[in-house]
Amino acid sequence: MENTATVIFKIHRRDIIVDLEIPLDLTANDLILALNAAYDLQIDTTDINHCYLKAEHPIALLRGSKTLAEYGIRNGTIISHTE
Repeated sequence: MENTATVIFKIHRRDIIVDLEIPLDLTANDLILALNAAYDLQIDTTDINHCYLKAEHPIALLRGSKTLAEYGIRNGTIISHTE
């Protein structure tokens, strides 16, 4: 797929590191909800406006209705869940 990026997803509290191919037209909120469900991150999503993931390359806090493309997410971006 052309409109995707292969990112590195790290779950620090469980020492899990996986490569994920994600669509860049996905919003940050949609990514948070999907990863929370897939990896049982136990993020309280009742108020999604206070939920975020950290990114490196580019450095960003992923949250809200911006798409991953708008954040500049690309192949090799590291997305982390630290809490």
